[in-house]
Amino acid sequence: MCDYTQVHYKCSHLRYIVRAWCTKYQETHKRCPANVVAIEYRLDENCGSSLLTLSPL
Repeated sequence: MCDYTQVHYKCSHLRYIVRAWCTKYQETHKRCPANVVAIEYRLDENCGSSLLTLSPL
């Protein structure tokens, strides 16, 4: 399984950021279930999706 960090943002969104691809993924490029090995809180920043909706046109 590939190792991921679960990231919590101020906007309440969650992101899963890969820490390390497993050997199976490296060989096949097919994603396996995420194995969350760490949780990170970025409560002082919004995620990228929220930044797009908040920016003026």
